[in-house]
Amino acid sequence: MSRSFAARAALVLALAGTGGCAAASQLAALRQVEFRFAGVSSPVVAGVPLDRIRSYDDLSAEDIARLGLAVAAADVPMDLTVNVEGRNPESNTVTARLVAMDWSYFVDDDEAVAGRLENPVSFPPGEPATVPLRVRLNLMDAFYERGRKLAEIAIAMAGRGSTTHRLTLRITPTIDTSLGPIRYPAPLEFDLSANSTR
Repeated sequence: MSRSFAARAALVLALAGTGGCAAASQLAALRQVEFRFAGVSSPVVAGVPLDRIRSYDDLSAEDIARLGLAVAAADVPMDLTVNVEGRNPESNTVTARLVAMDWSYFVDDDEAVAGRLENPVSFPPGEPATVPLRVRLNLMDAFYERGRKLAEIAIAMAGRGSTTHRLTLRITPTIDTSLGPIRYPAPLEFDLSANSTR
């Protein structure tokens, strides 16, 4: 079973008991929206772009020196965008409207960073839309590793190369309806480890 199908099926079960005839069409749209992980873009750690990096050995001497200075200062900022695609099937006649999304990024089952997207996104029938989740954290605050191990975590979070780390994204969308905003009663979970470039 695909992750996107599993996420949609979980939502259908979670909302099975939701009532309200006035919001029937919006809820139908909500149940049919399929979310999937659509990759990581623009990963940068301590000013080092990771787009071209597949392993620690790909880092230049200058990259390693820059990371070393950041570790010495206990400030290793990492920025990346995690893209989630939402698709409302063509058979659905109602546009689903996302009004917020809570998200959490886990590394080896520990929450590294969490946030909330509050930019509305509409999902017209048959038109996929990307929801960009902009992630920023200080790796020194999230992990106790140093040197090579910390760099390998950053590369793993960037979705570059193979990894032994388990990476998980959890999202909890809130969709607008005529009854008001309805928040998913349970988060949708995506295993990002399987999406790393190998």
